[in-house]
Amino acid sequence: MTAERNVRATEGQQAALSGASRTTEGLLIAQDGLLAALRRPQPGRERDWAALVGQELAKVVAALRDHRLEVERAEGLYAEILRDAPWTQPRLRQLGAQLRRLEAEAADLQVEVRRVEEGDLQALPAIRHDAERMLAGVRDLLSKEADLIYERFEQPPAAD
Repeated sequence: MTAERNVRATEGQQAALSGASRTTEGLLIAQDGLLAALRRPQPGRERDWAALVGQELAKVVAALRDHRLEVERAEGLYAEILRDAPWTQPRLRQLGAQLRRLEAEAADLQVEVRRVEEGDLQALPAIRHDAERMLAGVRDLLSKEADLIYERFEQPPAAD
C-alpha cells in the first residue's frame, strides 16, 4: 500500500500512506479472525460460538474505528490525497461514509451476537450472513482505497 517506489510522494504523504497501511493490516488481521470464528461449527454450542464470534467482532469494530480515525485525521491519507487532488473529494466523502456505515453495521451485529450469547437464539440465523455481508463491505472499501492510492501515487501524472 505504500508509495516507497514513487519519489513524488512527499514526507507527509509517506507518513499518511504508512499510517493507512498499518491500520489496513490490522483490519485484515481482524477480518481473518472473524472469518475463522464464523466458520466454526455451532450446533449444540451456539452460545459458545457466539462468544467467540463476539470476541473477534470486537476486534473488527476496533480495527474499523482505528482505520477511520487514521485515514480521516487532518494529516491522514484522505487529507493528503485531497490536498493535491481536489477532484477526488466525492470519492473520499463516499469512502468516509462507507467506513461509518461499516462501523454502524458492526455495532448492530454486536447487539445480535450478544443476544445469542445470552440465550436468545432467534438472531442466530442472521449472524453469519450479516457478518459476511459486512466483511464484503470492508473488502470493497479497502479495494477502493487501494485503487485511489494507486491512481494518486503510482500512476504517472496525466499529460494535460
